[in-house]
Amino acid sequence: MAVLEAALGYRPTWAVQIDVSWRIDGAAEVRHLVALLLAAGGVALDDCSAHPWTPQEIASGAVNDGLRFFDSRTYRELSGECGHS
Repeated sequence: MAVLEAALGYRPTWAVQIDVSWRIDGAAEVRHLVALLLAAGGVALDDCSAHPWTPQEIASGAVNDGLRFFDSRTYRELSGECGHS
């Protein structure tokens, strides 16, 4: 919660947690859903990074510490694991 508060400058009044299986590549679908959820503002966190991602960063494919939002494939290549198996 501290990361969210620091990124937003306030404590969020709501949050959504989405569990995604890593057995198939659902990155496009996750990015689309997150864009809809964040249409009015906010940030998103994923299992591969501690970076609070803005909707603009997600849409542009911005890279932070070598990773894009929900970039499980690259994370697994770098570290050997990410999220769920």
